[in-house]
This record gives sequence, C-alpha cells and structure tokens, in this order.
Amino acid sequence: MKTPKRKQGSGSGLETVINVLALVLFLVLAVGFVATAISTQFLTPVLIAVLVAVVALLLVGVWALRRNRRPGVRAMGSVLAMIFCLVFAFGIGYIRVGLDTLNKITSTETQTVAMTVYVREGDNRELKELMSAPWGTLSTDRDNTQAAVAKLEQEHGGTLTHQVYQSPSELVDALEQSQVDAILVGQGQLSTLEDIPEYETVLTRLRSVETISVELQTSAQPTTPPATGLDQVITVYISGNDSRSNDINATERSDVNIIAIINPKTRQILLLNTPRDYFVPLSVSGGVKDKLTHAGNFGIEVSMDTLEMLYDTKLDYYFKVNFSGFQQIIDALGGIDVDSQYAFDSYISDYTYEKGMNHLDGEKALFYVRERYNLPGGDFQRGVHQMQVIEAVMDKVLSPSILTRYVSFMQTLQDCFRTNIPSDLIASLVRDQLDQGGSWDIVTYYVTGTGSKEYTYSVPNWRLSVIIPDESTVATAKQLMEQIRNDQIITSPQA
Repeated sequence: MKTPKRKQGSGSGLETVINVLALVLFLVLAVGFVATAISTQFLTPVLIAVLVAVVALLLVGVWALRRNRRPGVRAMGSVLAMIFCLVFAFGIGYIRVGLDTLNKITSTETQTVAMTVYVREGDNRELKELMSAPWGTLSTDRDNTQAAVAKLEQEHGGTLTHQVYQSPSELVDALEQSQVDAILVGQGQLSTLEDIPEYETVLTRLRSVETISVELQTSAQPTTPPATGLDQVITVYISGNDSRSNDINATERSDVNIIAIINPKTRQILLLNTPRDYFVPLSVSGGVKDKLTHAGNFGIEVSMDTLEMLYDTKLDYYFKVNFSGFQQIIDALGGIDVDSQYAFDSYISDYTYEKGMNHLDGEKALFYVRERYNLPGGDFQRGVHQMQVIEAVMDKVLSPSILTRYVSFMQTLQDCFRTNIPSDLIASLVRDQLDQGGSWDIVTYYVTGTGSKEYTYSVPNWRLSVIIPDESTVATAKQLMEQIRNDQIITSPQA
C-alpha cells in the first residue's frame, strides 16, 4: 500500500501553530514598538508616518514569506520574523530606558543639606554621649541648623545647647580651643574654609560623628519654569555642584556657573561663563558681597537669583550636575577629547595634560575642569576648560557611537543630573532637531576681572581670594544676551 504524499507547502499541524504564534508575536511587538516610539513625543508627524509605513511593509512582507509554499522561502520568513521581533523588543527596551531617565532627571525633588556633627580628632564619644555637651553652630546657616537640631533631639532625646558663631573659621576655632565639644555645620559651609591656607587641612584635625540630611530651609522662592516654547529664547543655568556626594539634591558650592541662552530660530547657543570667585552680592546677603560659588550653599535658586541680579536678566531653567556625577557621565560615554591650549600639570592630582588634543576619562576630565593654579589666566582659563568639556560631551552624545553605550549612559544620567526643564519642552527640542536637522552654532564668552583679597558674607573675618568684576566684560555679556534674544546672529568678541 502506497503512503499518500504530503501536499507541498502544507506543513505539519505543529508547524502551523508555531507559524501563527510567531506572526502574532511579530505583530504584537511591531505595534508595541510603534506605540512606544510615538509615546515619547519626540517624533514629528512625518517621521511617525514613515515609521508606521515601514513597520506595515515589514509585517506584510514577513506574512507573505511565511505563506509561501516553498519551504526555503518560509524558512527565510521565519528567520526575518525572529530578527525583527528581537529588533522591536530591544527598541521598546531602549525607548523605555530613555523615558525613565527623562522622567527621573526632570522630577522636582526636594533640595537637601548635609549637616555634619564634628568633634576633635581623638574624641571617641558617640552622638548619644554628646547630646548633653556644649555645641557650636553657624549664624548664616541658622534655619538648616534648627531643622537638624530638631531631628537630632527627636531621634536621640534631650535638648541641645549650642553657641552661635558668625563664621566657619570661628566655629572651628571654638571646637579646637575646647570652647565647645562638638560643632554642627553644613558641609558646604565648612568647605568655604578651603580657600584659607590656615584651614586647608581642617578636616584632618576633626572627626565626623554623623551626617544628618535635612530639607533645605531657604527664603528664596522656588524657581517656577515658564511656559516657554520654541518660538521663544530659552535660558538655562548650568550649575556644577562641588558636592562629592552621590546625592544630586545635596546643596554645595557651585564651582561651574554657566548660562546657556538658546535661540531655536537662529539655532545659536550662547554659553556665558562666570568665574566661581566673582565678587558679587548674593540674593540672600542683604547687599553684602561674596564669592559667587558660595551662593550654591543656600540652594540653586540663590545662585540663579544672584546671576539674574548681576546680568539684569531672567533665567528660565536650571541644569545641575555634581562632581561625582560629572565623572560618571564621561566614563559612561567612553571618555571625551578636548583640545588644550596649554601643556600643564594638575596642581591637585598627578595628571599631566599635553598642549593639543587630550583623551580624558571621567577622573582626568574632572581635574581638567578644576585646575586653575597651574594655568595662565587662572580661574578664567578654567572657565574655558569647563565650556570645552561641555561641548565635547555634547559632541559625543550627538555622535552615532552613543548607541553602543546608550543603556549605561542613560542609567548614569538618572543619578547625576537634575533639571526643571519640562519634559515636553525637551521633546519639542528633539522634534525640532529631527525636523530641521543640521548643527547648532555655539558661541562662548566669559567675563573677567581683577584678583583681590576681600571680606565676604560667608567668611566675614578673613580676606578671601576673589575676582573683582570687570564691568566692561559684564556689559558685553549683557549685550550678547540681548542680541541673541533679538534673533541677531552673534560672534564671540574673543574669537
């Protein structure tokens, strides 16, 4: 008896079920990928139409191959279905990572202050034993101190007795001279002593007992993002926080102070750098002048308000990164390349930099932007380096190589950046870039001044190194900002 021949192309029942499941999975992932891509709000209507058309053609093509009677053609359809299923799955994952990162960095979280209890080196008492001892606190940080004291008293019981001192140096002196047994001070306030030779090594003479994180207490009004669209100029304050903590919300001195003015119409960006030691009144100091960097100890709004006073302008948004995050971001990018104008050795590390192109990992880039002592121009050249690194990071982010590091880069961003730029405005900028294409023209400028030694609001009993503003450069900065706001094409006066 002859065995009946199987009808060509019919396949087994199991094969048919597998084919159907594969096609259903392919369809689900394809639709999911399109829906996820559209949900980002990054795509223009034209790109959405193209994406839908391409995915539809892929669906029809794979379905046609899988329905073909020839086994070889059907096998090709199966292989393509598997490949595109993986592509769509990875695509959905990549987009989700990007959206999670965007939501994280644009979330408005409470700013914090790290209030630390210090005792003299060699004093081994723990916090509970110190609660009945005399403490010292700082007058210029009164509100944050009260919040920390209340937290300590609630957790450990008792009532703290503390003497108030006018400056960080007096506070440390009181501890070292045994006038008090412990001091409670914000880490940012204590870091102001690093500019005084007599106190450079103060932390080696003290022992940290405990750090209490409290919500920042400030009289400054929270920055409310305006409803800015792409038909208006966008101003962003870029702050490089001096905190070595992994907590991006912790307040500290702001060692990088750059204003970015973005004109979507002319596709120009002005990066204006202000030296950290610029001697200006802080918005909370009642007219008393201080180093600009010290404004960061009182919160990012105070830094913004202070710069607004200096330049008679309004800043829309902020973009904050700390030194710890800065290093991680560059490492996640695989390093950056910068063109140094000088060959120099780092004053605070063992790194050496060549004149010309240097490839920098995160740590080496960190010391590149922090160096000022071994450079002609000092703090001004450091400002140049800061803007070089920002441009190098932007170049790397916009290059195709970012795709190979996308996930690690996005995950790093989540803990390193914070901004109050609305996510829908970021989406609008992305759509505009995809629609318009091309590059942006970045113009850099930095204000200058003269070095001096002056009393400051934060450290009133010592003369600190400051930079007295050169008002002509401040006036030029104001003029450049006004020109870019008026849609005029600008060039750098220092070019």
